[in-house]
Amino acid sequence: MKAYQHQLAHLYESRKNVLRFGSASLFQSLITASAIGIVVALVGVALTGMRWLGNSAWYVNATAGAVAETVIVTVLLTMVLEGRRKRAIRRTLELAFLNHHIRNAITQMSMAQYVTDPPHHERFVREAVDRISEALFRIANSADLTGLSLEVDLQGIQLTHAGEAREQEEKQKAG
Repeated sequence: MKAYQHQLAHLYESRKNVLRFGSASLFQSLITASAIGIVVALVGVALTGMRWLGNSAWYVNATAGAVAETVIVTVLLTMVLEGRRKRAIRRTLELAFLNHHIRNAITQMSMAQYVTDPPHHERFVREAVDRISEALFRIANSADLTGLSLEVDLQGIQLTHAGEAREQEEKQKAG
């Protein structure tokens, strides 16, 4: 299997989505802010033009324009803040997932030194290495958050078996 062949192998790779409003650099942040400003300005110009066509009082026109622009800015900023909130939640889940599974696998390896039976010792170390490998694989290749849940597999048994199953599938495809 090629390394990083999954669609979203790295968190810093952005999807090609117009409404994503991601901020990977200062330049991209400036472009995003400029796009939001241009949209708000165009809506303001359109509302001003519509108000000139209608015969209404000046205070009604001013209030309607301010309310419409406020709603537009609120919607756009909500989209940006929601994206940041989701990225923060994902990062927290990733760190908790890695901390739990890798720490437990390393503890298992360190405790395996007290196992005197060589086949059992080898099995414990192999399972720990498989658990670390699968935890890192899931972090690098999971597009959704369900694969990073600690509630499903606290002991890491599914991680070990999932890694073994994936390796078997790769061997069958190659052979």
